[in-house]
Amino acid sequence: MNATAPVELDQLRLLGAPAPRPETTRERADRLRPVTTPAPKPRKSPVVGAIVAVCVILGIFAAQLALSILVSQGAYESRALEIEERDLGRVERVLSQNLDKLASPQNLVANAAALGMVQNVAPATMRLSDGAIQGSLDSTTREASENLVPNAQLETLPVLDAAGLLTSRDAGQAPVADAAKAVAWQGKLPAPQTR
Repeated sequence: MNATAPVELDQLRLLGAPAPRPETTRERADRLRPVTTPAPKPRKSPVVGAIVAVCVILGIFAAQLALSILVSQGAYESRALEIEERDLGRVERVLSQNLDKLASPQNLVANAAALGMVQNVAPATMRLSDGAIQGSLDSTTREASENLVPNAQLETLPVLDAAGLLTSRDAGQAPVADAAKAVAWQGKLPAPQTR
């Protein structure tokens, strides 16, 4: 027993509490028993840990490879679409230029003449306010005149004939090079008078 036990007993007596009964050796022996060693835990093999670590590393490499392939595939598809967009832009510009050639006044005049259309020299008009016709309804017509300003871009385009079939533009016409010959200027050049 330690030295503080008599003081504790005295304090318990002052408080009116019954004194504890002393322990017998048998009770002490029942209370104190040897510690049993715990059952040993099964030891994990280091091979299993190594296999798990290798599998995790291989999984990370496979995921990185798959992501890399997907990103590079997307880059190839993006580049192919850019090339296709560029080519379609070029085709659109060529078609737009061809449309401008076909819609030019020179081409329309040539096609109208090939279809047998004629020009009305003095067209008649009707005034809407009173319905009066101005001009003669029996006006004279003439064939469409040739282009005074040749268009070199129209040389390769065909024209429609009277049957509505496409024919060569050069059929029955003089070459454009003859119409485009330069004419030598004679006399003085006209100039405005400033004073």
